[in-house]
Amino acid sequence: MTNARRRTLLLLGSAALIFGLLSGYAVWRRAAEGLPRYTPEVFLPGFTEAAGNAARIEIAGPAGTFTVIRESATGWVLDRGNFPADFDEIRRTLISLAQLTTIAPKTERPDWLTHLSLGTPPAGNGTLVTVKNAQGAILAQLIVGTQIDLGDVNGAKGLFVRHPGENRAYLARAVFPVRGDIGSWMSKQMALIGPARLQAVAVTPATGPGFTVSRPTANDPVTLQGLPAGVQPDFQLVNEIGFAIATFAPSDVRVANGMDFTGAARIVARSFDGLAVTFDIVRRPDGIWSRLSAAGTAQAADINARAGGFVFRLPEEKGRVLLVDRQRMLTPPPQRAREGVMPGSAPAAAP
Repeated sequence: MTNARRRTLLLLGSAALIFGLLSGYAVWRRAAEGLPRYTPEVFLPGFTEAAGNAARIEIAGPAGTFTVIRESATGWVLDRGNFPADFDEIRRTLISLAQLTTIAPKTERPDWLTHLSLGTPPAGNGTLVTVKNAQGAILAQLIVGTQIDLGDVNGAKGLFVRHPGENRAYLARAVFPVRGDIGSWMSKQMALIGPARLQAVAVTPATGPGFTVSRPTANDPVTLQGLPAGVQPDFQLVNEIGFAIATFAPSDVRVANGMDFTGAARIVARSFDGLAVTFDIVRRPDGIWSRLSAAGTAQAADINARAGGFVFRLPEEKGRVLLVDRQRMLTPPPQRAREGVMPGSAPAAAP
């Protein structure tokens, strides 16, 4: 057989294969067009009309269990001594539940639900959200799990959800996140000293000598006062102390109930305009807790009115920073030592 004939047969065989694949694809498309398509549905039908009667929102999940309650006299509060709740978080959550729309059904296998953070609480890793009216009747109930990005230009997120008692999970479109941590539901109106106002932070550790980080003006770098000659501090820690104070956002709250602060570390933060906020901080088996008080300006009275009688759990990473002692402040971090970089060469950002 000549080379020309071989090439001709090869081309004909390839063409036949291609036509066969195209024919198979056309048959598959015709069959697929006859299959029923999934129609998105409102996940909580009827809740749009009922949301205005919401009086209790109960949250139970890996981050804890708490209830948000609508009181006629004080508005929305948490079941933590009636500490004020964040109305914006409540509003966004009710809107999101009312508009929650399924995108597609997912697994029905109970053993797969945990991979979507939809395990039944308290043993499972899902978060049970229950909305009730003033008489205790359930208006809406669902288990929420993992949130994913949908690439939605309006900011909507994908949220895996299911009805309690059912194994069928759905991916749904949520216009706002549905959060299961109490810190997100706490009032944000108890502002302390923001980054631009923070002038100095004096730290008295539970043991050992104290120290102060400060800056003369808002445009100056932060420094650690009273350093021994030739000693450079860990500038990352210097900045983290100011950041932890300036972005104070507790992760939990409870009535003080005589919580023991014997041997607590004490932090006194001062602003350029005269406000002084004192934090007493202790580590307990259930986390790092702080009580606080304020003095020096008119704002202090508002802080004391909101914080008095309560203690606040700090996020673990920020709590650890505020419990640091002076010796650790003067210890260069291992990474910089390995790299041979002078600790003082790192820029010191404003707290």
